[in-house]
Amino acid sequence: MEKVVIAMSGGIDSSVAAYLLKEKGMAVEGVFFVLFDEPAHLELVKNTADFLKIKLYVEDLREQFRSQVITPFFEGYKTGITPNPCVICNQKIKFPNLNRIAKTINANYFATGHYARIVKINDISHLLKGIDSKKDQSYFLYGIDRSFLQHIIFPLGEYTKKQVREIAEKIGVPSKIAEESTEVCFLRNRRYYEMIKPAKGGPIVEMSTGKIIGQHRGIHLFTIGQRKRLGISSPYPLYVVKIEPSQNTVYVDSKEKAFMREFIATELNWLYDMEDREFSCSVKIRYAMNPEKATVKLIDKDKVKVCFDKPQFAPTPGQSAVFYKEEIVLGGGIITETVQGF
Repeated sequence: MEKVVIAMSGGIDSSVAAYLLKEKGMAVEGVFFVLFDEPAHLELVKNTADFLKIKLYVEDLREQFRSQVITPFFEGYKTGITPNPCVICNQKIKFPNLNRIAKTINANYFATGHYARIVKINDISHLLKGIDSKKDQSYFLYGIDRSFLQHIIFPLGEYTKKQVREIAEKIGVPSKIAEESTEVCFLRNRRYYEMIKPAKGGPIVEMSTGKIIGQHRGIHLFTIGQRKRLGISSPYPLYVVKIEPSQNTVYVDSKEKAFMREFIATELNWLYDMEDREFSCSVKIRYAMNPEKATVKLIDKDKVKVCFDKPQFAPTPGQSAVFYKEEIVLGGGIITETVQGF
């Protein structure tokens, strides 16, 4: 019997994923990662593990999570970028530790409740989108070590969220009562900018005229494409179109100025063998968007220039750009600079 260890959070996704693995006849063991103080749903996870009759490990990763995810998250905002902690957590915390635990307990595989798929093509494992287009989470997974793909199982990749809820209801798993996890788990419904110490204020400049039209209380309060909390009256809606940390300046303008065609991405991670230095693919620059056609040009081994066929709204430094060939995730990187069309 093949053994698999699965990350369990207390939500229905990981709980149903564990159930489906058991239904396949696998020997399933669970692990709950303690990532910050007062973790949510620990007792619920224990109840679910008892319900499913699986062994549960509890791993304290608070120090690792604090240094590699939480601290860079807040420091990033201070420097004018918008980090994506879920991507970093998967890359540096969740999957490396699952791999480590799997080896420790002699498990053949490790699993999570992500909506994504692992498919073998010509005997090579590839990461694919989940079949539920509204719930597909492959965007958050591009950064994982490619060598892990042959050991990962995503039981929910072939299911829709509706089907998962129905399974949870049918089997009566305790975790069905758990709330959906928030995107930034460690904020626990708090606003990130309220947790950053007051920073140096500076000017808000209208990009098209160069005029100072307001003052801000810190660049950490803003992200590209933002419309709310500007505190400026204007005859037309204003959006943040650029943040210049060296000048401590926030630039705003009309929404159309937040649309850009080109950007640079670094910290690349490839999950597919790319033979050409320039290729066409589809690209997502945020989770909640459809992939858009673009050309990707490799500048050096850890830097690409991406040019969309059509301008896209608010490519944002610090966020991830993920490259797709139809359903297959090719890889991705972190947006570091954008090319304004004005």
